[in-house]
Amino acid sequence: MDDVKQRILDTLGIGVPFLCSLATVDLDGGPWVRFVRAKLDSDLTLRIPTFEGTTKIAHIQVDPRVHITCGDTRSDVPGSYFQIEGTAKISREQDDREACWSEILAKWFQDPNDSRYAVVEIRPTRISVLPIGRAGPALRWERDPAGV
Repeated sequence: MDDVKQRILDTLGIGVPFLCSLATVDLDGGPWVRFVRAKLDSDLTLRIPTFEGTTKIAHIQVDPRVHITCGDTRSDVPGSYFQIEGTAKISREQDDREACWSEILAKWFQDPNDSRYAVVEIRPTRISVLPIGRAGPALRWERDPAGV
């Protein structure tokens, strides 16, 4: 599983914002997908900046299950894409705000202390690594039930 974790970290980068699709469960139990920018930590926790009062916050407060699709966006080299299943929570903690912050967010928020700024924190439970163009076998990473 360490090889799978390393492939994810190598492709997406630690602390580098990347574009992905985030799916939540809507209030009627159906899927709701939107583009977001996320940042990945070395423990595979994802953080997504958001405005207070968004639909994604309302969905996560009712059902914290989420799904993300992301991956290698370089079309010249076959890489991998990832299907990430996880559990989300909304954080307003200063440490999470700062960990998620990037200068691109200054277009929408004054700074990490902006009262309109919240963070969706996602703890993955399962990640499937799928090679683009059948460039190798599909791999899977699953969080140890003990939380490790």
